[in-house]
Amino acid sequence: MSEPEVIRLNWSTLRYLTTSAKLLRWRIEHPQADTDALKLGRAIHCLLLEPEAVAARWTTQGQCAAETKGGGRCASTGSLYHSGEWYCRVRGHAPEGAGPAPEGVEVITAEGMELARICAEAVRAHGPAAALLSKGAAEQEIEWVHAETGIACRGRIDLLRPDGLVDLKSTRRGTLAEIRMDAARMHYYAQLAWYTDGCIAAGRLPADAPLPHLVAVSTVEPYDVAAMQLSRVAYEAGQILYRDLLLRYARCQAADMWPGIAPDIETLDLPPWAGGMNGSEEGSAEEW
Repeated sequence: MSEPEVIRLNWSTLRYLTTSAKLLRWRIEHPQADTDALKLGRAIHCLLLEPEAVAARWTTQGQCAAETKGGGRCASTGSLYHSGEWYCRVRGHAPEGAGPAPEGVEVITAEGMELARICAEAVRAHGPAAALLSKGAAEQEIEWVHAETGIACRGRIDLLRPDGLVDLKSTRRGTLAEIRMDAARMHYYAQLAWYTDGCIAAGRLPADAPLPHLVAVSTVEPYDVAAMQLSRVAYEAGQILYRDLLLRYARCQAADMWPGIAPDIETLDLPPWAGGMNGSEEGSAEEW
């Protein structure tokens, strides 16, 4: 009898527990739909980290490649794919066997791919970011077991260097303050700690590995770039957060209970900016 497959927990799933166990369970059963922003991010990753794979993994859905009887090119937009080309549905234009893009080939608009190329060039032109991405192994799968909870874990590292790891993010943010805010709000610091500790546990990095780096590229003009290294304080805060989430996940799994954001009656309080909370009478009923 074959061994049962070990289901390993990744950060993309665990992060939902920062909202609620109910959301985590929901997303396991109802994966989030793909978006143009996610697709753009993947295209930027491929252009920067695996440029040799772009031609095989990506295609832009464009003009039909068939020639017309007059010797020109068909002006219709292609919807059938064959051997790297798109064809329309006019009889005789598409070769036999044409159909949707094959599995493993992602379809992106020409505008989307052009934006991904602009962002990739911006990263290559940024000295510190380019240096961080200049060596290492891209898209590395790692597996480990969290010692305290016994939970089987996994991760996919954007770039694993001999001296640490680098995570690549695309963002619509345009300032360092906004990127730092996103790192806190979207828990990038915990993700980076999770990846680093996972690499150490899997023997892919030494225990005294340097703190991880983040490269962020803005997808809006002027396509600015920031290269940042996680601070020791942020790294340790990330360790605390992901450990907390793993312990909660273990309890939920053991009891098969996945509570939402408010399993008990909560107090409805007011924020400081609400009328009357700062001692003013602004907005009081007496004005009416």
